[in-house]
Amino acid sequence: MTNYFELFQLPSQLPVDLAQLTMHYQQLQRQYHPDNFATTDNHVATESDKAAVMQKSALINDGYRILKDPVKAAEHWLLLQGIELNAEQDIIHDTDFLMEQFTLREQLDEIAQDAAQVDDFYLDVKQRKQCVYQQLLHDLQQKMWSAAQQQLYKIRYLDRLIEQIEMIQEAADN
Repeated sequence: MTNYFELFQLPSQLPVDLAQLTMHYQQLQRQYHPDNFATTDNHVATESDKAAVMQKSALINDGYRILKDPVKAAEHWLLLQGIELNAEQDIIHDTDFLMEQFTLREQLDEIAQDAAQVDDFYLDVKQRKQCVYQQLLHDLQQKMWSAAQQQLYKIRYLDRLIEQIEMIQEAADN
């Protein structure tokens, strides 16, 4: 497994310094851009050379996409620690959180026709996600792996709710 923190010469910590990430990404993209390898020093690059550069460029793009997203970066960081995350087994052991999710979804159903209320609700859910993310960072810092997994699972639930809200907002805009 590729360590994207090493690839971009970043400290293996969260949150990721986005300015440093972007700077290293641009440097790597310039260095491994496929156009740079069409010919080198009067020597035509082989198909194998071109394929290797394309693969490296794709790896750089994947790493950038993952590390610039705080949640995906946390998932990657946990994987580097040997903690497997399985989307099909994202069991949350916090019944209060699950009940809250049920209530939030009911609330969304009730306000779905009122754009202003949906917008306020959206901001509230985004804030809830940010609070869970802060707890995730704390759990990671304390090496509380199981708790960190639970925070990631909670974020996934909140992300699905956010997507649902965005679909309602988009439908209202059309």
